Amino acid sequence: MQSKTSFFNMTLFKKNISRTWIAGLVYFIILILSLPVTFIISNANAADDYMADMGYTMEMRLYQHMSVVPTASFAMVMSIIVTAITFWYLFSKRDNYMMHSFPVNRASLFFTGILSSMVVTLLPVLVTAILMTGVAVGMGTASVSCIWYWTIIVVVSTILFTSIAMFSLMTTGQMVTAILFYFTFNFLYLLMELAFRLTASALMFGMGQALTGITFKIWSPIMFIPVNTSVTSDIQTDDYGSKVIGFTHSFDGAQYLLIYFIAALVIIAISFMMYKKKKLETVQDFISVPWLKPVFSVGMSFFISMVAGASAASMLEVFKPFSFNVRYIVAIIFITVIGIVIFYATQMMIEKTLRVFSVKTLSKCLGYTVAALVVILGLRLDVFKIEDKVPAEKNIEWAAISGEYTMVFQDQKNIKQVRELHKNFLEDKKELRDVATLFPEDGTSTLDIKYKLKNGDVIVRSYDVINTEAKDATATYVAATQPILDFVNKPEIIKEHVIGNTWNTGFIKEMTFSTYIYDDNVKDFVYDSNEFVNLTDKEKREKYERVYKALLKDVDEGKVFVQKFGYDEDDASISDNQLYNDFYFTIRDEKNIYISDLDLYWGEQFVQTMYEQDISVALTRDCKNVLKALKDEEFYDDDDKLVTYGEYNKIMGYNEDESYASY
Repeated sequence: MQSKTSFFNMTLFKKNISRTWIAGLVYFIILILSLPVTFIISNANAADDYMADMGYTMEMRLYQHMSVVPTASFAMVMSIIVTAITFWYLFSKRDNYMMHSFPVNRASLFFTGILSSMVVTLLPVLVTAILMTGVAVGMGTASVSCIWYWTIIVVVSTILFTSIAMFSLMTTGQMVTAILFYFTFNFLYLLMELAFRLTASALMFGMGQALTGITFKIWSPIMFIPVNTSVTSDIQTDDYGSKVIGFTHSFDGAQYLLIYFIAALVIIAISFMMYKKKKLETVQDFISVPWLKPVFSVGMSFFISMVAGASAASMLEVFKPFSFNVRYIVAIIFITVIGIVIFYATQMMIEKTLRVFSVKTLSKCLGYTVAALVVILGLRLDVFKIEDKVPAEKNIEWAAISGEYTMVFQDQKNIKQVRELHKNFLEDKKELRDVATLFPEDGTSTLDIKYKLKNGDVIVRSYDVINTEAKDATATYVAATQPILDFVNKPEIIKEHVIGNTWNTGFIKEMTFSTYIYDDNVKDFVYDSNEFVNLTDKEKREKYERVYKALLKDVDEGKVFVQKFGYDEDDASISDNQLYNDFYFTIRDEKNIYISDLDLYWGEQFVQTMYEQDISVALTRDCKNVLKALKDEEFYDDDDKLVTYGEYNKIMGYNEDESYASY
């Protein structure tokens, strides 16, 4: 045996390796199959496959392959498996006392265990990287830096997750609990954020879409590493996806890897101090670290009760809608009761007895309950300024308004306008927040306001709104909402954000208008459309252009693409006016990329480069200009072929108790 002052023991090291090498071997096989074997198989016919025809080089194939190989997930799973096997003795009384009776100090046990774990988890990665490098060079590419950047990511991830695994093992005397703690710690920040967002979505004004604003932070490494530290490969193709026209790559997130490496060293140091003070008799204890017991008890009670209480209040609204204040009162009752139950349940788990009902425990429970109520009341009073939050103009990358149509604004003028409209809306939130509850018969729709910040964060607010012309719409309500409608219904805004940024630079590639005539023989409407098969492409485009100009005139006159708040499918003024006929066209610009507001809103703007877009238009009988143009250009020849939704449902015999066509 080594000296008691040693940080390393060779005998112990060999013993650890003998218990964990099989895990390392399995890991090595998985890596071999995932990297070189998969790469060889997928590129076996690289000289004459479809990718070769597109212009892919072996370098492009390699970078594309390395960009999708898992990193953090491999490291996370292997770290807990190997460290749990290595430090298995901590969870068995017999083995625990025996190991600590040997003439080996705890420093030697701890650091020898970590070193052996690192060898088993990192050696397969390094050997695989060497083999993958040889395969890549042998298949014709010397650009192998992506392989080694992937290796660095996995190595740092492994060190980080090993440190978290060590911390988890030191917090409890139960192996199963340690593993559960390990996964909990890795997802802890995300789980806490989810808890707050779920509660906010149920109880706070405008937070109904709170879950859509989640962005993975550095505190959740298992989610953050794959997104922010990676080999990125971007292969650009032509508009038809048939030829490669560009290739770029990057190695992202090196600064985060450095932060994670330093954090891992700190966590290892903390774990070592916990191990030095860990008492042998804490084997089989649910929590073996004294200071962690109240943290666990309060944390579990608070977050579980908060989510459960808010959810219970929301579920009760299935039977009867609550006003904003009543919903909060119901939620507070549930949160208090559930929190107390969970607090005592966690005390029983920690103390391993049912006898936890003492004055001391009661005082702790009361203290927790008061603190929890303070936080919940803080949310109710919006002391954290969540409901009223409108980000500073300088921090906004784009702002969006989403109702019947989704509009995303990237210019400073319109970003400023959206902020002002939002702030004006929030000034009357006390009246607006209960609109759906107070006036359910008016029919509500959803208004979403979304901000993408320059730091990558997303802020989304969602509001229930009713028609500004509804009988229950007060002057205060109209003053808060009508300015938003006035803004999104401006002709220039509609053209730019409904038709698209190429509305005045592109040409109309295709255009279709459907007509419907009722056929007594089939008891249904028969579809038809004029395809103009006898015209040349030039003649078609000239015809389409004339109709398109008429459509733009209707836009200028406020007859089409006009948004309203609220929704009432039984409103006869709508069903008797909106046409059942389909009208859509394709606008194309060979030079300017089409920017889809909808794709930008959902973060999918880089999925595919587009130079054209299909636009569907819901026409009404008020669209006099475009209907006249369609008739003049022979898309239809008889006004009887124009059918409204009301006429369609009446002729088909549909009534309010049956399924019917809706607009």
